[in-house]
Amino acid sequence: MKRLVLVLVVVLIALPLFAGGQQQPGAAAQTFEATFAHVVRPTIAKGQAADMFAEMVAERSGGRITINVFPDSQLGNDREITEQMQLGDIEFNAPFTGVLPAFVAQTQLFDLPFVFPDSRAVYDAMHGEVGDILDQYLLDQGLRVLGYWAGGFKHITNGVRPIRTPADMAGMRIRVSQSPLLIAQMRALGASGIDIPFAELYTALQQGTVDGQENSLANIYTRRFYEANQYMTLSGHGYLGYIFLVSESFFQQLSPDLQQIVVDVAREVGEWQWDAAIAEDEEFLAQIRATGTNVIELTPQQRQAFIDATRPVYEEFARTVPAGAELLAALERATAR
Repeated sequence: MKRLVLVLVVVLIALPLFAGGQQQPGAAAQTFEATFAHVVRPTIAKGQAADMFAEMVAERSGGRITINVFPDSQLGNDREITEQMQLGDIEFNAPFTGVLPAFVAQTQLFDLPFVFPDSRAVYDAMHGEVGDILDQYLLDQGLRVLGYWAGGFKHITNGVRPIRTPADMAGMRIRVSQSPLLIAQMRALGASGIDIPFAELYTALQQGTVDGQENSLANIYTRRFYEANQYMTLSGHGYLGYIFLVSESFFQQLSPDLQQIVVDVAREVGEWQWDAAIAEDEEFLAQIRATGTNVIELTPQQRQAFIDATRPVYEEFARTVPAGAELLAALERATAR
């Protein structure tokens, strides 16, 4: 009898050990809580896409991934947020491309003047060879690309005078992001490129710290930059895009099925965001005109003068950026039609 009792005790002790290597039916699945931080209003296409992504991931993962969205620079500017991603404190971000050269020099590609003829050319380049090259450079910095989002072509606003020729920009102080190529671009036009955090830009314009700035129509309207700058030149000289990123360290914590959910939802939301951003551009232009802003449209000849004046910036990119010439060649192939 004692021997039988001893055997039963040994069996009861051993059972949990055999079961420990497998998740039992009904056991709670691992859950993740993540942060998606960005700097724009939640009402424009980028902000809406961030909310949409969080909702769809939560739904498709059955609540295993919860994403809390912090818009409007609540957790810092794009550079600060991206640095926090590398430290593992923030999981998702869709920074403005102009801030990424601080992490990956090759992303200055977006800052080349007049490099994209239209939005379709941007899409083709970023969803092809050029995007593949940039993906790897960013991954090397611990940032996995989930997609390329649209922001719109950049235009110049200022409170000094109408800009129709490069000479009109002489001596102006124009706010740009930290990208060396953007500063070089302003220098080529006779202006000074001044780096001011995006969240502080409206005040800087009001106080005259800078004379003007370059931005997408969405940001010009929703940030009310037209209140301090009565002139807007539809230069379309650069493209303001966003790169949707996830921290690689966080991504690798996810099981393969959760990784696939994140990738699939990012692709679907990215397609929606691209179309929505392009559509809202026309609406924002009409709304800016309605404020009484002096909107200057360049003739083809006037536009060409800006193209000619900024051509040396391409040479600087090829000379100073590692693999710059390779990227320019890939971009030329992507935009050739």
